[in-house]
Amino acid sequence: MAKKEALKSRKQRPRKHIIADQSVNHVERFIIDAGHTATRVDKDYGYDLIVITYSAAGYVQTGHIYLQLKASDRLKLNAEGTAFVFQLDRRDYDLWRDEPLPVFLVLYDAEKRKSYWLYMQNYFESHPTLSQKLKKASVRVHVPKRNLLNARAVEILRGKKDDVMRQVRTGGVRHV
Repeated sequence: MAKKEALKSRKQRPRKHIIADQSVNHVERFIIDAGHTATRVDKDYGYDLIVITYSAAGYVQTGHIYLQLKASDRLKLNAEGTAFVFQLDRRDYDLWRDEPLPVFLVLYDAEKRKSYWLYMQNYFESHPTLSQKLKKASVRVHVPKRNLLNARAVEILRGKKDDVMRQVRTGGVRHV
């Protein structure tokens, strides 16, 4: 009994920290397997991973990708069952809306060990009334169930970054 009481006086690792680490590990594996690198952001102020991409020959490419990961034991599906519902913090919206490089929200389902992505700036441009709904602290966004994060998806994310970099070189960026 004394040993059990002594353990209660120690810090305990909560489940949310475990699944957060699992989400990073899950996503990093796809990035590394695709030949790219992921740098963990030590202090999270809207980004968890920064992805550096490389050409097929292994040469570093310009620009990078920002990822924000959110882990859950149970992701919430919309009524149609086609998308996961997530409450987006207004502060993240404000940061990501003005970011010229691509930002992707990644929802990790710890129970199924799967993750799903959403290209945030594209989502914002596709939902122009979203900013009007953001008078509150958060707004609901929908991450399509079909946007499964896997090796193929990493190349889609890279393609989005390459599109933005081409636009930067020509003078204007649209996330469509």
